[in-house]
Amino acid sequence: MQNKKLVYWIDLTGPAVLDEIVRLTIIDTNNKVLFNHTFSTKLVDYWESDINGINPEDTYRERQFDNYKKEIQSIFNLAHCLITFYSSTFFLNKQSINLSNKQIIDIADDFRVLGDDNDTIDNLCNYYGYKLPKNIYDRTGIHYARAVNYCYHEMEKYRQAQQN
Repeated sequence: MQNKKLVYWIDLTGPAVLDEIVRLTIIDTNNKVLFNHTFSTKLVDYWESDINGINPEDTYRERQFDNYKKEIQSIFNLAHCLITFYSSTFFLNKQSINLSNKQIIDIADDFRVLGDDNDTIDNLCNYYGYKLPKNIYDRTGIHYARAVNYCYHEMEKYRQAQQN
């Protein structure tokens, strides 16, 4: 295992009881894309697209998550630390992705102000000056992962400044 940090973005279908992973993007901290796929689902055939910008009909021809497990696990094995927003490791673990020896940094934890609907990636990006496409349907997992990476680095700059 390398001493490396990776950033990931995950989108789920909902509802919570049946949640399936519909998109996963993994990048390194230099914004190099290591994995970026949308998946077909097993059980859920409809979800509220306004939440993640992914229309169910856009996933029908995609392969299921199971087809990528080995590749995903090998990428995660490169890292000692994973950075994300609203960590969803439960759903990766449910798919047999082992993250037990990883440090998980959920930047939403540091950003939560009200613990409500205002604690969004959009508001985090606005706060740190990162421009996401306005239309959620124009956003990709790469947009989100790079936004998380940018905001994480900005948060780290603030931490360093406060410590000095």
